[in-house]
Amino acid sequence: MVWACIWGRNKGHLIPIFEKSIDRFVYIGILEDGLVDVWQEVEDTVGDPIFQQDGAKIHTARDTMAWFAENHIQVMEWPPTSPDLNPIDHCSKRVKEKLHQRFTNIHKTMGGPDTVRKHLAEAFNQVWAQDIEAEFLERLWESLPNRVAAVLDGRGWYTKY
Repeated sequence: MVWACIWGRNKGHLIPIFEKSIDRFVYIGILEDGLVDVWQEVEDTVGDPIFQQDGAKIHTARDTMAWFAENHIQVMEWPPTSPDLNPIDHCSKRVKEKLHQRFTNIHKTMGGPDTVRKHLAEAFNQVWAQDIEAEFLERLWESLPNRVAAVLDGRGWYTKY
């Protein structure tokens, strides 16, 4: 598993997650490692940004929301049954595709679990750094109005996105 963030044509850190399960405390640690510095850059560039995430329990836990408040990060309200329009999902798909293209034998990685995790983390970071281009991110952002329109036209049902 990995965590990453994007904004406009820019991407933040990609953080490999080695825990077998993630609770709110692990998530807060990920935010501290991956979001704080990026958030400052976004604030300096954009002004008053809003952080977008889905409604997963670890994302909306009281401790997590308190962490956002303490760090002055405004979080977008996310209705529990809304379609997920978050562009990061398309990045995840592209990272997986590129990982399989560039590292065709990664499933044959030898060694124990720690060696495999380390190798995968390096591969994910390489793909994130080299194969997720600014132009791709820009196309995702530019597609948001069309995505929202498709959801509205489909009355919340499935869309081509």
